[in-house]
Amino acid sequence: MPSTRRTLLYGLALVGLVLAAGVVSATVAERRALAAETAYVEGHLESADCLSDWGTNEGAGPSRDARITRVSSDGVYVRVTLPYAYTVGTGDDRVFADTASEAVYRVTPTDAHRVSGDDVTVC
Repeated sequence: MPSTRRTLLYGLALVGLVLAAGVVSATVAERRALAAETAYVEGHLESADCLSDWGTNEGAGPSRDARITRVSSDGVYVRVTLPYAYTVGTGDDRVFADTASEAVYRVTPTDAHRVSGDDVTVC
């Protein structure tokens, strides 16, 4: 009986490790998707000549969020929301905008690829 109990404990420990690895992998996938969306949005805002100021992860819009929507053999699909704000014009002619991008990323061990999402066009 003692060896049966030990085998059961080892089995439960292994299951716990596998579940913990899955949680870490999910968190990593969500972080990688958010980082990729941040780079995507920042790239578009940086190149927009009409903006006098801008920033990501700010504004009064929706909160920053990432959720796994599907796991398949070709990757983990993560839906992300990234708030951003920008200002057009200067002086009394300034217009402030708060908004957010929404996108879906396929995250693999080597890549985070934007599958679909909002077009970030401000000018």
